[in-house]
Amino acid sequence: MNRRETPEAVGAPIHSIVAGVSPVSRIVGFSPSGLDDAACRAGRRATATVARLLSATVLVIVMLANSGCELVETRESDPASPPAEPTPEADLATAMGYLEAGKADAARLVLAELAEEAPGSRVLASLMRQIDAPIAELLPGPYRQVEVGEGESLSLLAARELNDPLMFYALARLNDIAVPAQVPVGTMLKIPETSDTAVDTAQPPPDAVEAPAEITAQEVESVAQYLARDGQNDEARAMLISRLDESGGAGAESTRELLTVLTLEQANGMRAEGALVRALEVLEEAVEVMVASDQRAALTGKRQEIRAEMLHEEAIRLREQGALEEAYRAAQSAADLDTTSGEADLLVDDLRAELVDDLHNKALIAWRARNVDLAIRSWQSLLEVVPDFEPARVYLERARRLREKLDQP
Repeated sequence: MNRRETPEAVGAPIHSIVAGVSPVSRIVGFSPSGLDDAACRAGRRATATVARLLSATVLVIVMLANSGCELVETRESDPASPPAEPTPEADLATAMGYLEAGKADAARLVLAELAEEAPGSRVLASLMRQIDAPIAELLPGPYRQVEVGEGESLSLLAARELNDPLMFYALARLNDIAVPAQVPVGTMLKIPETSDTAVDTAQPPPDAVEAPAEITAQEVESVAQYLARDGQNDEARAMLISRLDESGGAGAESTRELLTVLTLEQANGMRAEGALVRALEVLEEAVEVMVASDQRAALTGKRQEIRAEMLHEEAIRLREQGALEEAYRAAQSAADLDTTSGEADLLVDDLRAELVDDLHNKALIAWRARNVDLAIRSWQSLLEVVPDFEPARVYLERARRLREKLDQP
Protein backbone atom coordinates (compact mmCIF):
# COMPACT_ATOMS: atom_id res chain seq x y z
CA MET A 1 0.00 0.00 0.00
CA ASN A 2 1.46 3.40 -1.02
CA ARG A 3 0.68 6.84 0.33
CA ARG A 4 -1.88 7.56 -2.41
CA GLU A 5 -3.87 4.44 -1.65
CA THR A 6 -4.17 5.07 2.06
CA PRO A 7 -6.90 7.74 1.97
CA GLU A 8 -9.02 5.74 -0.38
CA ALA A 9 -8.75 2.62 1.70
CA VAL A 10 -9.69 4.27 4.96
CA GLY A 11 -11.83 7.11 3.69
CA ALA A 12 -15.11 5.23 3.59
CA PRO A 13 -15.07 4.01 7.23
CA ILE A 14 -14.14 7.45 8.57
CA HIS A 15 -16.89 9.00 6.51
CA SER A 16 -19.34 6.44 7.90
CA ILE A 17 -18.35 7.23 11.51
CA VAL A 18 -18.72 10.94 10.95
CA ALA A 19 -22.06 10.41 9.24
CA GLY A 20 -23.25 8.24 12.15
CA VAL A 21 -22.28 10.84 14.71
CA SER A 22 -23.77 13.75 12.80
CA PRO A 23 -27.23 14.67 14.09
CA VAL A 24 -28.09 16.06 10.68
CA SER A 25 -27.65 12.68 9.01
CA ARG A 26 -29.98 11.07 11.55
CA ILE A 27 -32.63 13.71 11.00
CA VAL A 28 -32.67 13.44 7.22
CA GLY A 29 -32.37 9.63 7.25
CA PHE A 30 -28.93 9.53 5.67
CA SER A 31 -27.53 6.01 5.20
CA PRO A 32 -24.16 5.31 3.67
CA SER A 33 -24.36 3.45 0.43
CA GLY A 34 -23.92 -0.27 0.46
CA LEU A 35 -25.14 -0.76 4.09
CA ASP A 36 -28.46 -2.17 5.18
CA ASP A 37 -30.52 -0.85 8.07
CA ALA A 38 -29.15 -3.31 10.64
CA ALA A 39 -25.61 -2.43 9.77
CA CYS A 40 -26.46 1.23 9.98
CA ARG A 41 -27.97 0.77 13.42
CA ALA A 42 -24.93 -1.13 14.63
CA GLY A 43 -22.70 1.55 13.23
CA ARG A 44 -24.71 4.25 14.91
CA ARG A 45 -24.38 2.47 18.27
CA ALA A 46 -20.65 2.12 17.86
CA THR A 47 -20.23 5.69 16.81
CA ALA A 48 -22.39 6.89 19.70
CA THR A 49 -20.11 5.05 22.11
CA VAL A 50 -17.08 6.62 20.54
CA ALA A 51 -18.77 9.98 20.71
CA ARG A 52 -19.43 9.60 24.40
CA LEU A 53 -15.82 8.66 24.97
CA LEU A 54 -14.66 11.61 22.92
CA SER A 55 -17.05 13.92 24.78
CA ALA A 56 -15.82 12.68 28.17
CA THR A 57 -12.24 13.10 27.12
CA VAL A 58 -12.87 16.62 25.94
CA LEU A 59 -14.73 17.41 29.19
CA VAL A 60 -11.84 16.16 31.33
CA ILE A 61 -9.38 18.21 29.27
CA VAL A 62 -11.52 21.30 29.66
CA MET A 63 -11.89 20.76 33.42
CA LEU A 64 -8.16 20.30 33.85
CA ALA A 65 -7.53 23.42 31.82
CA ASN A 66 -10.01 25.39 33.90
CA SER A 67 -8.50 24.03 37.12
CA GLY A 68 -5.09 25.07 35.94
CA CYS A 69 -6.36 28.53 35.22
CA GLU A 70 -8.04 28.78 38.58
CA LEU A 71 -4.86 27.57 40.29
CA VAL A 72 -2.81 30.14 38.48
CA GLU A 73 -5.36 32.84 39.28
CA THR A 74 -5.45 31.77 42.92
CA ARG A 75 -1.72 31.79 43.23
CA GLU A 76 -1.53 35.12 41.54
CA SER A 77 -4.25 36.58 43.75
CA ASP A 78 -2.94 35.07 47.02
CA PRO A 79 -2.08 37.85 49.45
CA ALA A 80 1.26 38.03 51.10
CA SER A 81 1.98 35.56 53.89
CA PRO A 82 0.09 36.47 57.10
CA PRO A 83 2.13 38.32 59.69
CA ALA A 84 3.64 36.27 62.47
CA GLU A 85 1.65 36.01 65.68
CA PRO A 86 2.66 38.56 68.29
CA THR A 87 5.07 37.29 70.91
CA PRO A 88 3.29 36.71 74.24
CA GLU A 89 4.16 39.04 77.08
CA ALA A 90 7.22 37.85 78.96
CA ASP A 91 5.99 36.89 82.42
CA LEU A 92 6.32 33.95 84.73
CA ALA A 93 2.86 32.59 83.93
CA THR A 94 3.74 32.50 80.23
CA ALA A 95 6.97 30.61 80.93
CA MET A 96 5.20 28.03 83.08
CA GLY A 97 2.51 27.66 80.42
CA TYR A 98 5.21 26.86 77.87
CA LEU A 99 6.75 24.30 80.21
CA GLU A 100 3.38 22.67 80.78
CA ALA A 101 2.98 22.37 77.01
CA GLY A 102 6.46 20.87 76.66
CA LYS A 103 7.87 23.91 74.83
CA ALA A 104 11.18 24.19 76.64
CA ASP A 105 12.85 26.41 74.05
CA ALA A 106 10.07 28.99 74.20
CA ALA A 107 10.08 28.88 78.00
CA ARG A 108 13.85 29.36 78.07
CA LEU A 109 13.58 32.53 76.00
CA VAL A 110 10.94 33.99 78.30
CA LEU A 111 12.86 33.04 81.44
CA ALA A 112 16.06 34.52 80.05
CA GLU A 113 14.28 37.80 79.35
CA LEU A 114 12.83 37.86 82.85
CA ALA A 115 16.20 37.00 84.37
CA GLU A 116 17.71 40.14 82.82
CA GLU A 117 15.34 42.18 84.97
CA ALA A 118 15.69 39.97 88.07
CA PRO A 119 19.06 38.19 87.82
CA GLY A 120 18.87 36.79 91.34
CA SER A 121 15.34 35.39 91.16
CA ARG A 122 15.11 32.02 92.85
CA VAL A 123 11.97 31.02 91.00
CA LEU A 124 13.42 31.85 87.59
CA ALA A 125 16.63 30.05 88.46
CA SER A 126 14.76 26.91 89.48
CA LEU A 127 12.72 26.81 86.29
CA MET A 128 15.78 27.44 84.12
CA ARG A 129 17.75 24.68 85.82
CA GLN A 130 14.89 22.27 85.24
CA ILE A 131 15.27 22.92 81.52
CA ASP A 132 19.05 22.81 81.18
CA ALA A 133 20.57 20.88 84.09
CA PRO A 134 21.17 17.11 83.80
CA ILE A 135 18.16 15.31 85.17
CA ALA A 136 20.32 13.03 87.30
CA GLU A 137 21.58 16.16 89.05
CA LEU A 138 18.11 17.59 89.54
CA LEU A 139 16.42 14.41 90.76
CA PRO A 140 19.03 11.82 91.68
CA GLY A 141 18.07 8.28 92.64
CA PRO A 142 17.27 5.89 94.08
CA TYR A 143 13.69 5.97 92.87
CA ARG A 144 10.28 4.52 93.68
CA GLN A 145 7.09 4.16 91.65
CA VAL A 146 4.02 6.35 92.11
CA GLU A 147 0.78 5.96 90.17
CA VAL A 148 -1.03 9.04 88.86
CA GLY A 149 -4.49 9.13 90.41
CA GLU A 150 -7.75 10.71 89.30
CA GLY A 151 -7.49 14.49 89.19
CA GLU A 152 -3.75 14.47 89.88
CA SER A 153 -1.18 16.42 87.89
CA LEU A 154 2.59 16.54 87.81
CA SER A 155 2.51 19.79 89.75
CA LEU A 156 0.34 18.28 92.46
CA LEU A 157 2.58 15.21 92.64
CA ALA A 158 5.68 17.41 92.74
CA ALA A 159 4.18 19.37 95.64
CA ARG A 160 3.27 16.19 97.50
CA GLU A 161 6.34 14.10 96.74
CA LEU A 162 9.06 16.74 96.31
CA ASN A 163 7.69 19.58 98.46
CA ASP A 164 7.86 21.93 95.48
CA PRO A 165 5.03 22.23 92.91
CA LEU A 166 7.33 24.04 90.48
CA MET A 167 9.42 20.88 90.06
CA PHE A 168 6.80 19.50 87.67
CA TYR A 169 9.01 19.95 84.61
CA ALA A 170 11.95 18.11 86.17
CA LEU A 171 9.54 15.34 87.06
CA ALA A 172 8.36 15.23 83.47
CA ARG A 173 11.93 15.01 82.17
CA LEU A 174 12.74 12.22 84.62
CA ASN A 175 9.83 10.19 83.25
CA ASP A 176 10.27 11.10 79.55
CA ILE A 177 6.94 12.94 79.44
CA ALA A 178 6.86 15.28 76.45
CA VAL A 179 3.85 17.36 77.56
CA PRO A 180 3.68 17.71 81.36
CA ALA A 181 0.07 18.93 81.24
CA GLN A 182 -1.06 15.65 79.64
CA VAL A 183 -0.41 12.72 81.95
CA PRO A 184 -3.05 9.95 81.80
CA VAL A 185 -4.52 8.52 84.97
CA GLY A 186 -2.77 5.30 85.89
CA THR A 187 0.64 6.38 84.59
CA MET A 188 3.46 4.99 86.73
CA LEU A 189 5.99 7.69 87.57
CA LYS A 190 9.54 7.40 88.79
CA ILE A 191 10.00 9.54 91.93
CA PRO A 192 13.07 10.04 94.12
CA GLU A 193 12.74 7.99 97.28
CA THR A 194 13.24 11.02 99.52
CA SER A 195 12.03 14.55 98.88
CA ASP A 196 15.35 16.08 99.96
CA THR A 197 16.96 14.76 96.80
CA ALA A 198 15.08 17.35 94.78
CA VAL A 199 16.72 20.61 93.84
CA ASP A 200 15.83 23.41 96.23
CA THR A 201 13.76 26.07 94.50
CA ALA A 202 15.02 28.59 97.01
CA GLN A 203 18.62 28.15 95.90
CA PRO A 204 20.03 30.90 93.65
CA PRO A 205 21.51 30.07 90.26
CA PRO A 206 25.05 28.62 90.56
CA ASP A 207 26.55 31.42 88.46
CA ALA A 208 24.68 34.27 90.14
CA VAL A 209 26.91 37.20 90.97
CA GLU A 210 24.39 39.27 92.86
CA ALA A 211 22.72 38.23 96.08
CA PRO A 212 19.50 36.29 95.63
CA ALA A 213 16.67 38.69 94.98
CA GLU A 214 13.57 38.56 97.11
CA ILE A 215 10.71 36.79 95.44
CA THR A 216 8.56 39.54 94.00
CA ALA A 217 4.83 39.92 94.43
CA GLN A 218 4.36 39.26 90.74
CA GLU A 219 6.25 35.96 90.99
CA VAL A 220 4.20 34.91 94.01
CA GLU A 221 0.97 35.77 92.22
CA SER A 222 2.01 33.97 89.03
CA VAL A 223 2.88 30.80 90.93
CA ALA A 224 -0.36 31.04 92.93
CA GLN A 225 -2.39 31.38 89.75
CA TYR A 226 -0.60 28.40 88.27
CA LEU A 227 -1.33 26.31 91.37
CA ALA A 228 -4.98 27.36 91.36
CA ARG A 229 -5.36 26.36 87.70
CA ASP A 230 -3.80 23.03 88.60
CA GLY A 231 -6.40 22.45 91.31
CA GLN A 232 -4.07 23.19 94.23
CA ASN A 233 -6.25 25.89 95.73
CA ASP A 234 -5.09 25.42 99.31
CA GLU A 235 -1.45 25.72 98.27
CA ALA A 236 -2.17 28.79 96.15
CA ARG A 237 -3.98 30.59 98.96
CA ALA A 238 -1.36 29.56 101.52
CA MET A 239 1.34 31.19 99.38
CA LEU A 240 -0.61 34.45 99.13
CA ILE A 241 -1.56 34.43 102.82
CA SER A 242 2.07 33.93 103.78
CA ARG A 243 3.06 36.84 101.58
CA LEU A 244 0.47 39.16 103.15
CA ASP A 245 1.23 37.92 106.64
CA GLU A 246 4.89 38.91 106.21
CA SER A 247 3.80 42.41 105.26
CA GLY A 248 1.26 42.75 108.05
CA GLY A 249 -1.60 42.53 105.58
CA ALA A 250 -0.44 45.61 103.71
CA GLY A 251 1.01 43.76 100.73
CA ALA A 252 0.49 44.61 97.10
CA GLU A 253 -3.06 45.47 96.09
CA SER A 254 -2.89 42.83 93.36
CA THR A 255 -1.94 40.18 95.94
CA ARG A 256 -4.95 41.04 98.09
CA GLU A 257 -7.21 41.02 95.07
CA LEU A 258 -5.96 37.62 93.91
CA LEU A 259 -6.31 36.14 97.39
CA THR A 260 -9.85 37.49 97.60
CA VAL A 261 -10.81 36.05 94.22
CA LEU A 262 -9.34 32.61 94.95
CA THR A 263 -10.84 32.53 98.45
CA LEU A 264 -14.33 33.49 97.31
CA GLU A 265 -14.21 30.95 94.48
CA GLN A 266 -13.14 28.19 96.82
CA ALA A 267 -15.63 29.17 99.52
CA ASN A 268 -18.49 29.26 97.02
CA GLY A 269 -17.52 25.85 95.68
CA MET A 270 -17.44 24.38 99.18
CA ARG A 271 -20.72 26.04 100.00
CA ALA A 272 -22.33 24.48 96.93
CA GLU A 273 -21.07 21.08 98.11
CA GLY A 274 -22.50 21.65 101.58
CA ALA A 275 -19.07 21.96 103.24
CA LEU A 276 -20.02 25.13 105.12
CA VAL A 277 -17.62 24.63 108.02
CA ARG A 278 -14.64 24.31 105.71
CA ALA A 279 -15.84 27.29 103.64
CA LEU A 280 -15.98 29.37 106.81
CA GLU A 281 -12.45 28.30 107.76
CA VAL A 282 -11.14 29.31 104.33
CA LEU A 283 -12.69 32.75 104.69
CA GLU A 284 -11.37 33.19 108.23
CA GLU A 285 -7.81 32.40 107.09
CA ALA A 286 -7.94 35.13 104.46
CA VAL A 287 -9.66 37.72 106.66
CA GLU A 288 -6.94 37.41 109.29
CA VAL A 289 -4.25 38.78 106.94
CA MET A 290 -6.37 41.48 105.33
CA VAL A 291 -6.17 45.12 106.30
CA ALA A 292 -9.30 47.25 106.11
CA SER A 293 -10.13 47.32 102.42
CA ASP A 294 -12.79 46.48 99.88
CA GLN A 295 -11.33 42.98 99.68
CA ARG A 296 -11.73 42.48 103.42
CA ALA A 297 -15.30 43.76 103.23
CA ALA A 298 -16.09 41.25 100.48
CA LEU A 299 -14.63 38.39 102.52
CA THR A 300 -16.41 39.35 105.74
CA GLY A 301 -19.67 39.75 103.84
CA LYS A 302 -19.36 36.22 102.45
CA ARG A 303 -18.41 34.95 105.90
CA GLN A 304 -21.59 36.49 107.33
CA GLU A 305 -23.68 34.84 104.61
CA ILE A 306 -22.26 31.42 105.38
CA ARG A 307 -22.67 31.86 109.12
CA ALA A 308 -26.31 32.78 108.55
CA GLU A 309 -26.78 29.69 106.38
CA MET A 310 -25.19 27.48 109.03
CA LEU A 311 -27.48 28.90 111.73
CA HIS A 312 -30.48 28.46 109.46
CA GLU A 313 -29.63 24.80 108.94
CA GLU A 314 -29.04 24.38 112.67
CA ALA A 315 -32.46 25.87 113.42
CA ILE A 316 -34.14 23.42 111.05
CA ARG A 317 -32.27 20.49 112.58
CA LEU A 318 -33.26 21.49 116.12
CA ARG A 319 -36.85 22.00 115.01
CA GLU A 320 -36.97 18.46 113.66
CA GLN A 321 -35.65 17.21 117.00
CA GLY A 322 -38.40 19.05 118.86
CA ALA A 323 -36.05 21.55 120.50
CA LEU A 324 -38.15 24.56 119.57
CA GLU A 325 -36.55 27.04 121.97
CA GLU A 326 -33.03 26.37 120.69
CA ALA A 327 -34.31 26.34 117.11
CA TYR A 328 -35.98 29.72 117.59
CA ARG A 329 -32.79 31.27 119.00
CA ALA A 330 -30.70 29.91 116.13
CA ALA A 331 -33.20 31.22 113.59
CA GLN A 332 -33.14 34.67 115.20
CA SER A 333 -29.34 34.76 114.99
CA ALA A 334 -29.51 33.73 111.33
CA ALA A 335 -31.99 36.52 110.62
CA ASP A 336 -29.72 39.06 112.33
CA LEU A 337 -26.87 38.09 109.99
CA ASP A 338 -28.92 37.64 106.85
CA THR A 339 -30.52 41.00 106.20
CA THR A 340 -31.17 40.46 102.50
CA SER A 341 -32.93 37.11 102.32
CA GLY A 342 -36.44 36.69 103.63
CA GLU A 343 -36.00 32.97 104.37
CA ALA A 344 -34.55 33.54 107.83
CA ASP A 345 -37.38 35.90 108.81
CA LEU A 346 -39.99 33.41 107.62
CA LEU A 347 -38.39 30.67 109.69
CA VAL A 348 -38.37 32.94 112.74
CA ASP A 349 -42.09 33.65 112.33
CA ASP A 350 -42.93 29.97 111.91
CA LEU A 351 -40.89 28.91 114.93
CA ARG A 352 -42.37 31.71 117.05
CA ALA A 353 -45.88 30.49 116.29
CA GLU A 354 -44.94 26.88 117.03
CA LEU A 355 -43.15 27.84 120.23
CA VAL A 356 -46.06 29.91 121.51
CA ASP A 357 -48.53 27.15 120.77
CA ASP A 358 -46.35 24.55 122.45
CA LEU A 359 -45.35 26.35 125.67
CA HIS A 360 -48.52 28.38 126.17
CA ASN A 361 -50.74 25.35 125.69
CA LYS A 362 -48.51 23.31 128.00
CA ALA A 363 -48.79 26.05 130.64
CA LEU A 364 -52.58 26.30 130.28
CA ILE A 365 -52.99 22.55 130.66
CA ALA A 366 -50.86 22.59 133.82
CA TRP A 367 -52.79 25.60 135.14
CA ARG A 368 -56.13 23.91 134.69
CA ALA A 369 -54.79 20.79 136.35
CA ARG A 370 -53.72 22.91 139.36
CA ASN A 371 -50.07 22.18 138.59
CA VAL A 372 -49.07 25.75 139.36
CA ASP A 373 -45.29 25.15 139.36
CA LEU A 374 -45.28 23.58 135.87
CA ALA A 375 -47.48 26.37 134.57
CA ILE A 376 -45.12 29.00 135.96
CA ARG A 377 -42.05 27.30 134.45
CA SER A 378 -43.73 27.00 131.05
CA TRP A 379 -44.75 30.66 130.90
CA GLN A 380 -41.33 31.75 132.10
CA SER A 381 -39.65 29.72 129.37
CA LEU A 382 -41.97 31.20 126.79
CA LEU A 383 -41.32 34.77 127.89
CA GLU A 384 -37.56 34.24 127.89
CA VAL A 385 -37.72 33.40 124.22
CA VAL A 386 -40.71 35.52 123.17
CA PRO A 387 -40.78 38.37 125.72
CA ASP A 388 -43.47 40.32 123.87
CA PHE A 389 -46.15 37.61 124.12
CA GLU A 390 -48.54 39.45 126.42
CA PRO A 391 -50.99 36.60 127.29
CA ALA A 392 -48.13 34.61 128.83
CA ARG A 393 -47.16 37.60 130.95
CA VAL A 394 -50.74 38.00 132.27
CA TYR A 395 -51.12 34.32 133.10
CA LEU A 396 -47.69 34.20 134.74
CA GLU A 397 -48.66 36.99 137.14
CA ARG A 398 -51.82 35.12 138.12
CA ALA A 399 -49.89 31.90 138.65
CA ARG A 400 -47.31 33.63 140.84
CA ARG A 401 -50.00 35.21 143.03
CA LEU A 402 -51.66 31.85 143.42
CA ARG A 403 -48.31 30.30 144.33
CA GLU A 404 -47.83 32.94 147.02
CA LYS A 405 -51.27 32.21 148.52
CA LEU A 406 -50.62 28.50 148.51
CA ASP A 407 -47.34 29.03 150.28
CA GLN A 408 -48.95 31.01 153.08
CA PRO A 409 -49.48 29.07 156.38
